[in-house]
Amino acid sequence: MQPGDTSDRPAGHAPWAGPGAGRAALAVILVLAFGLRVHRLGVQELRGDEAFGYFFSQPPVGQIVAATLALQEPHPVASYAVQHLWLKLAGESEFALRFLGVCFGVLAVALIYHLGRRLRLGFWSAGLATGLLAISPYAIWHAQDARMYNMSLALTLAVVAAALAAWQRPRWPAWAALVALSWLALHTHYFTAFVILALNFTVVGLLWIKAVTPRAARQWLASQVVLALLYLPWLMVAWDTLTGYRGNGASPGFGAMLLRGLAVFAAGESAPPGLRVSLALAAGLLILLGGARLALAGQRARPALLLLGLYLAVPLLATWVSALQRPIFDERYLVAAAPPFFLLAAVAVAGVGQPHPARGAATPARGGRLAGWLAAALLIFLLAGMVGSLARFYGDPAVSKTRGWRQLAAALERYSAGWPVDAVRLAQNFPDPTLWYYYRGPVEHLVLPPAAHDAAGAEREVAALAAAGVQRLLAPLQPAAGWDAAGLAQQALDRHYDLALETAVGVWPLRVYQRRPQTIAPLDLPFANGLRLTGAAFAAPPVLPGDALLVYLRWQGEGGGLAGSEKLTLQVLDDTGRVAAQLDQPFGADDLAAPFQVYSVPLPADLAPGSYRLLAALYDPGQAGAPRLLTSAGADHVELGVISW
Repeated sequence: MQPGDTSDRPAGHAPWAGPGAGRAALAVILVLAFGLRVHRLGVQELRGDEAFGYFFSQPPVGQIVAATLALQEPHPVASYAVQHLWLKLAGESEFALRFLGVCFGVLAVALIYHLGRRLRLGFWSAGLATGLLAISPYAIWHAQDARMYNMSLALTLAVVAAALAAWQRPRWPAWAALVALSWLALHTHYFTAFVILALNFTVVGLLWIKAVTPRAARQWLASQVVLALLYLPWLMVAWDTLTGYRGNGASPGFGAMLLRGLAVFAAGESAPPGLRVSLALAAGLLILLGGARLALAGQRARPALLLLGLYLAVPLLATWVSALQRPIFDERYLVAAAPPFFLLAAVAVAGVGQPHPARGAATPARGGRLAGWLAAALLIFLLAGMVGSLARFYGDPAVSKTRGWRQLAAALERYSAGWPVDAVRLAQNFPDPTLWYYYRGPVEHLVLPPAAHDAAGAEREVAALAAAGVQRLLAPLQPAAGWDAAGLAQQALDRHYDLALETAVGVWPLRVYQRRPQTIAPLDLPFANGLRLTGAAFAAPPVLPGDALLVYLRWQGEGGGLAGSEKLTLQVLDDTGRVAAQLDQPFGADDLAAPFQVYSVPLPADLAPGSYRLLAALYDPGQAGAPRLLTSAGADHVELGVISW
């Protein structure tokens, strides 16, 4: 890595490894990388962070900066600003949102090849590392994610490559490019600082082994001072965010961190859980074998060993150490440390290119045959894990981002249709912005509780809705341990509204609540056994197919007149007398004890518009023929009214 040393080129003695063939192979790998990243790009639904990024990037760039500081958003502004500009050109579909990540992902694949050649690892190692990053499930997952992580991956790779260029040819354009790329990368993700820290350690080591000149080291130091001065204004205004963010990840021990990190480098987040330990061990062995082959390659490979070792270890350890103070460890924060893993794994298999005695060209190194075979076996195991992980990522709903947001949005449209907009609300028990990307209807929404674990706030909000005359609330409930662990939303809704129906939509139970009528019409319908129906009401239209009809009945009488096996049936009859919908449920002392009972009659989705009669009857299935209980007038049913839609 001497300054000005760029002699490493593909072997001229092997035409199929020459410059032209190398460029063709790189082009094929880039096409493969693009295809894998664009495949099914818009099929999976947005996850919560993607939706948040979409909404956060909507305002003008100046407002994005202000919101980042005001809301203490834990990520800096560059990716939001770039996405803001991109969406103006590409639109707002899932495909458009994620395509920017695809572009950065393919750029990262090209940059790792460039980095491998600058490190003089040889054509085969650089090419193999490029291919591994191209098919990496970890890199593909983040390339198909509308967040900043793949942008951070590409920019940190560019920073490392720019540092190498500046060390090798210390001229002012190289230093300017290094500072500019570093500044942009720091504004993309704060953990870029860990990569820059690794580069600073590398310079010290290179100076020690005389692989960089003192002049280049001084210029490096000057570039770091300039970078610090340029970044200091942002650091000062964002300091409260950096120190105050509490995290939403984990604080694992060292072994758990290493296992999780190596497993995702090996086969991504979608690898089968039962294989992750084996994949992590294989990845760790490949790192050791790659490091050993670099160490045995002599003085010429020491700079590469030093850089790759620090480039991998410092971000991993720094991320882990920072997570010991607050729970912020997450595999996605390790993305900048993935390239040295793939480069070391490639070296473990392909070795380090050595100068050809006649031409000064790079050829695969000889020796270490046993280590090479072991590395090849480990790589085959990793490749199998990658293929399986990719198959799960593309096709297994259990590990995909898709949760049913599209179905939920359609259900909300269906259950709010026909209602006046001011008479219905959508209530979430967790402030997940994803729903509002998919639901674009006119119905207002609120979050219950309005703040984390705010029981009084939830009660106040629901009481205000009831007082304002809101008749219907649609509440998709999701696990929300950090916001509504005690079910406060459901408790507040149950106190002021009645549950009309609960249906599974995607992974959510969707609960449809309805405001009970202010009055129940008085009745006086005695039954022969001493029971008396003293009041009845049913929910006012609109009542929609696939919905539920709420019926309110008030009973009086002594439970002693019941055998204990009676049932109540509520029937919706069309104009021909055919039963179009029906509810049957046990009837007993509880029905008599309450001031009134609420019954939810499910309506079929294919119910045709028209007028329907609503009947109520009591019968005893415990007796032969299940005879109906007659009223004192001898009728076997009570007609409660007519409903139309």
